[in-house]
Amino acid sequence: MARDDSNPLGDAAARQKPFTFYAARGRIYARNVDQKLIDLGAISSEPGGVAYLLDGNQMAGRGLRDEETALRDMASKIRFLWLDGQFTAVADASDDPGLNLEGATRIDVTLDELPPGERLFDATV
Repeated sequence: MARDDSNPLGDAAARQKPFTFYAARGRIYARNVDQKLIDLGAISSEPGGVAYLLDGNQMAGRGLRDEETALRDMASKIRFLWLDGQFTAVADASDDPGLNLEGATRIDVTLDELPPGERLFDATV
């Protein structure tokens, strides 16, 4: 097998993809390395804490302390293959004139394209 010296960090680093998640205007947004911004679903405060519900796969969380905790909970469960598919399927939200992410709750995460044990085919997409 040929060795690829153009990637000195190795194959594992090449599989790492950065994303930024935001909570703003009652919605969860995600931005990829190409700067495309998409709307993933709802986030809201309710009596038991913060809750979220993603539109594409109905992933949900409830009773979370704050928006940042909700984003971290979602990010810990989200799968790269599903999220990557959303960037293909969902329109870019960057053109929304009413959307201002300055000051919004945000987290930066890195997702592995194919975590150990995950198959190339993702049936949840």
